[in-house]
Amino acid sequence: MSTITLERSYLPFGTYGRWYQDDPKFECYTVERPWLENQSNISCIPEGRYRIFRSQYHRGGYPCFEVADVENRALIKIHIANWPKDVHGCIGMGVEIRPLSISGDPVLAVSSSSATFSKWMMAMEGQDEAELDIRTYSPSNSSGTLVLNQ
Repeated sequence: MSTITLERSYLPFGTYGRWYQDDPKFECYTVERPWLENQSNISCIPEGRYRIFRSQYHRGGYPCFEVADVENRALIKIHIANWPKDVHGCIGMGVEIRPLSISGDPVLAVSSSSATFSKWMMAMEGQDEAELDIRTYSPSNSSGTLVLNQ
């Protein structure tokens, strides 16, 4: 089973991370809701090691992966999403983190989420599960940098 690492940085309006794995080789950036004490549908999930498995995104009707065994939580999907408002306790992925505008209000988002998600799903072809290791971004425990592209 392959291991995926997600290193996150926490901001009051969202959680942003760097996702990387070696088997298959894949890297991207992520967007989640801010940390709000693991409240269902409004908080990112706690740091830790989780099993992810193939599932179906009930709102979008397409194949995705789901994060298992998160205390007091269910239906945590990895799916297409650009802004923190697009995820309800789930994880969205994109090619870069950048400032975008929602109704005139600037906010950080990930770009090209649909294309990035499709590439990841193709990379995961033949794998039904993996391990997801979520931790705080820190230069001392990182294999790279969490970069904000502008």
